Amino acid sequence: MKKLILILFTVVFIFLSAFSAFAVDANSVAFKTENISCSKGRLFTVDVKANSPEKLSSVTFKFTYDRKLIEYRNVSTDSESVVSAYDNGNTLNVSYLCTYGKNISEDSTIFTLQFKTLDNGKCDLSYTAYNCVSSSINDIEISECIGSTVNILNSGNEISSTSKAEHSKGTSQNAIANNESMSQSTADEAIELNSKLQDNTTFMLLVGILCGLAVGVLCFILYLCVVKRKNKAKKEKESH
Repeated sequence: MKKLILILFTVVFIFLSAFSAFAVDANSVAFKTENISCSKGRLFTVDVKANSPEKLSSVTFKFTYDRKLIEYRNVSTDSESVVSAYDNGNTLNVSYLCTYGKNISEDSTIFTLQFKTLDNGKCDLSYTAYNCVSSSINDIEISECIGSTVNILNSGNEISSTSKAEHSKGTSQNAIANNESMSQSTADEAIELNSKLQDNTTFMLLVGILCGLAVGVLCFILYLCVVKRKNKAKKEKESH
């Protein structure tokens, strides 16, 4: 009888331990970034995604990469969140904050990093996350941080292979990825250029409006002066 009770207690303890471990793992958060292929001298973006049943309120990251191959440019996020980045020369430190918590139940992008490729080669973009807090002000366990590899190619050149079949297949795949990356990079550059042009256009429009108003005021003052002189001359004639 004692053995049976001991066995039952052991089974219950194992079951509760397994359930607790599962509950902790289920409420944890996983971060990931995807591999990128693009040409040398191009801009490219990396989406940092999170997945958890908890709503994410804040988290901090440290990114490391080969600074001879890629260069950090900026970071952005949606309007409901705030993100800031500080590069100390060794690591890129990024802080993310969403006051009411962001729903990340389906691999949601929490922020996007922009880099520029500097030279050919493969660059590992690695990172660690810490200080992860949910919208209920509770710490969230971080289950994994999956980094990515940036494959940088010469413009118009692909990676060679030993066999013709492998070369043809690799060239086709790389060309597709390269074209997609170039399209994305070109779009990014076009957006930046368009923003600058819009800023300049707005500035010139404001200058034009102000100049127009100034000219209008001057013309009105001149008109009043002419009318005043005519009236004065008319009065002098009538007095004589």
